[in-house]
Amino acid sequence: MKNILYNNSITNSSIIGQYPSFTKEQEQSILATFFEQLLLFDFAVISTDKDNYSLTFLISKLGFDTVERLIQSGYIKFSIKSALIVSGTGNKKLDGTMDESAIYSQPPIIGGVLGEEELDPEKNVFRAVSRFDIDRRTRNRLIKQISSCYIATDDMKIGVETTDFIINSYKQNHLETLGLPYLKEPFELNLQEREKLLELGHSILEMGIISKNGFKSYNNYSEFEIAQKSFENIGKAYKISENVSEILRIENTPDLKQIYLNNNFTISDIFKLRHLRTAKYFRKWINEVGENSNANEVTEAYLAEIKVAKSFFNTTKGKIIKNTLLYGATTGLGTIIAGQIGAVVGVIAKPVIEPAVDYGLGLIEEFTVDSIFAGKNPKIYIDKLKEEIKNNGT
Repeated sequence: MKNILYNNSITNSSIIGQYPSFTKEQEQSILATFFEQLLLFDFAVISTDKDNYSLTFLISKLGFDTVERLIQSGYIKFSIKSALIVSGTGNKKLDGTMDESAIYSQPPIIGGVLGEEELDPEKNVFRAVSRFDIDRRTRNRLIKQISSCYIATDDMKIGVETTDFIINSYKQNHLETLGLPYLKEPFELNLQEREKLLELGHSILEMGIISKNGFKSYNNYSEFEIAQKSFENIGKAYKISENVSEILRIENTPDLKQIYLNNNFTISDIFKLRHLRTAKYFRKWINEVGENSNANEVTEAYLAEIKVAKSFFNTTKGKIIKNTLLYGATTGLGTIIAGQIGAVVGVIAKPVIEPAVDYGLGLIEEFTVDSIFAGKNPKIYIDKLKEEIKNNGT
C-alpha cells in the first residue's frame, strides 16, 4: 500500500480567482515542508485550482528541470479540485467600500463544480506553463508530460453535499464549539460569520477528499467533531513529521524542515536522498509506527530496532559473520557458517564453531546490516542522512 501525502499548502483551490500572496518566509516554509514530505512519503498529490497556481509556484521556485524530474520520478502528481464552495461579499460601491446589505438575500455559502474545460488536465497545465517564456515545442512537450500525471480525487457532488452538511450542522448547533452557535437563521449571518462558515466548509471539503482517497494530511482535523468519522480515516502525516523530528533530535540532528532552511539541501537533492540505502524501508517503517503513536512510543520503537540489530551480532552466527567480515574472509572461510546466513557470506555448511572473541560493532555493524540485511533498520537511513548533511554543510 502506497503512503500518499495530500498537499494543499500552495493554493486553496476552492476559492475562485484568489491568488495567494506569500512572504519570503512563507515561501521558504512551504518549500521546507515540501522537502520533508518528499522524503517521508511515497509521493505527494498537489492540489491545484482552475488557473493552476500550484504548478506556477513550483516552476517559479524550483525551475522546469527539477519539476519535470519530480514528475518523471513519480514523486508528485496533480489534482484539480472540481468541487468548490463560495460565499457572497456584497456589492462594491463607487467609493470602494462594500455594501453588505445584499448578502442577506443570499444563502451564506453555495456549493458548485468547475466546468468541463476547467477540469481538462492539458488546459490546466497550459494555464501554468504559458506564464513562462518558453518556446512552443517545449511548452507542448511539457503539457503532454505533466498532464499525464493528473489524477481525479473528488466527484461532482461533493461541493453541494458539503455545503448542505455545513448548513445543517449549523442549524443543529453542532458548530458552537467552533465559534458559530446557532443564534440566528443562516440567511441572517453577517459577513464575518459567513467567512467562518466558508472556512469550515473548505476544511470539511478537504477532509472528504482526503478521506475518500486514503491520503495522509499535514492538517490536524481533530477539532471537527461533526466529521469525526471522516477524520478517523485520514492518515495523520503531521504525526509522522513530529515523530521523525523527535528521532532526529535524539540523534542530535535538526528536523528535516530545518535542514532545508539551513541550506544543507535543495529540492533537487531529493533525487539522491530518496535513494540512500534503506530510504525506502525507512519510509515504510515510519509510516507504520509513526502515524498513531506519540513521540515516546516511536522513540522506543526506533531504539528497539537498533537493539534487535545489535542483539543479532551477539548470537553464534552473528559473531561468526562479524569476525569473518572483519578479517576479509574468503568464500572458503564462509563455509563454516551454517544455514541461509552462511550462503550469504560463503556456501551452506554445518555449524562448527563460535568465535571466542566478541569484537565491537562499530563499522562492522553498519557494514553487515547495510550489506547483508539492507533495509531492515531505520537507523541506517538516519546515519546515511547525517553523513549527507555533514558533507553538504555550509
